[in-house]
Amino acid sequence: MKRICAWCKKELSAPDDENDLKVSHGICEDCENNLDFQMGVPLKVYLSALKLPVMVVTKDVKAVFANNAALNIIGKEMDEIYGELGGNVFECAYSRLPGGCGRTIHCSGCAIRNTVNETVRTKKPMVNVPASLNCDDIDKPREIEMLISTEMTGNIVLLWIDKIEVKKK
Repeated sequence: MKRICAWCKKELSAPDDENDLKVSHGICEDCENNLDFQMGVPLKVYLSALKLPVMVVTKDVKAVFANNAALNIIGKEMDEIYGELGGNVFECAYSRLPGGCGRTIHCSGCAIRNTVNETVRTKKPMVNVPASLNCDDIDKPREIEMLISTEMTGNIVLLWIDKIEVKKK
């Protein structure tokens, strides 16, 4: 199956692995840049209307946008997460260790970081990747299990949460 831009119908890339076969449409860089013109709304407005939790992160996994569904799950406002690393956004217990998010021994196994990095490296989407976070918040210790998907769009990565389960410890 060919992956095509949902807006201009340009072919995005040839499917050459199982994950690519699960994604039929995306958005090319030109259409992303012209989304405001084509849809009459900015990308952030479009993403905000989605019921699926979506975050936009930079190549180094810093949050630059989250739609309302994602902010509700996180329990934070946009100004609290903008520019923050993923571990800080989700309050990963390991992000509080010396070095912070992305710089501890535990971070090498972080499925969220690794999935974003793989998407940046290969420019290929990742679909339904299992991820879990140990969130030892003083008030509410919990483990968050998710299925996440990512797609590279221009210089950003769209990261959406396909499924989430919060387990209290």
